Amino acid sequence: MQFDNFKSKQDDSLMSIEDLRALRLRKQKIESDKKARKYILEINQRYRKMSAHKSKNLFRNMNPFKNAA
Repeated sequence: MQFDNFKSKQDDSLMSIEDLRALRLRKQKIESDKKARKYILEINQRYRKMSAHKSKNLFRNMNPFKNAA
C-alpha cells in the first residue's frame, strides 16, 4: 500500500498493523522535519541580522577622517 506524504486525510480503517505503524512513523518524521526546518530558519535569521549589523558598522568604523588612537 503506497501513501502520499502530502495527503493529510487517508482512510486508515482497513490498514494492517504494519501499515499503521509505518504511517505513524512517517507522520512523526514529517513533524520532526518541520521542527528542524523552523529551527534552522530561526538561526539563519539571527545570523543575517548579526551580519547585516556588523557590515553596517564596518563601513562606519572605516572613516578615514577618524583620529587614530
